Amino acid sequence: MDLSQRFGFLVNELGRLYSQQFDRRANDELGLTQAQCRLLVVLAAHDDEPVSQADLAHKVGVTPMAVAALCDRMAAAGWIERRPHPDDRRVNHLHMLPKARKALQQAMAIGDELTDAVLHGFSAAERRQLVALLGRAREGLLALGSEGARA
Repeated sequence: MDLSQRFGFLVNELGRLYSQQFDRRANDELGLTQAQCRLLVVLAAHDDEPVSQADLAHKVGVTPMAVAALCDRMAAAGWIERRPHPDDRRVNHLHMLPKARKALQQAMAIGDELTDAVLHGFSAAERRQLVALLGRAREGLLALGSEGARA
């Protein structure tokens, strides 16, 4: 059975291969894994509002236990810090440290370089079209998810 022309297979395989390359480069160049970079992206997007570990787990798409372990390692390495919630001692808010901000910029550059290498044979118009089509496919999946929530 040839799966090479099936949308689900191609998207999954592309994501897996891209993730492996990004993870290898981010680890070699920054000492961060892809999961740690995703965590930093979420923290950066919520820079002006506190984020709890539970919120972070939901936004990154991992279990609360996994995000706790990730945060433990990142706090110990000086990437992030936990600050106690002013009203609830069971909750810690997470904040990026300056070292992490610089690393996030470098991680974004790694992603840009990897994308350029992967799409080197594509014209600028083809790149825009590919991103637009993938965005529409994403919207279709998100719509399916919200329909399931209403059912």
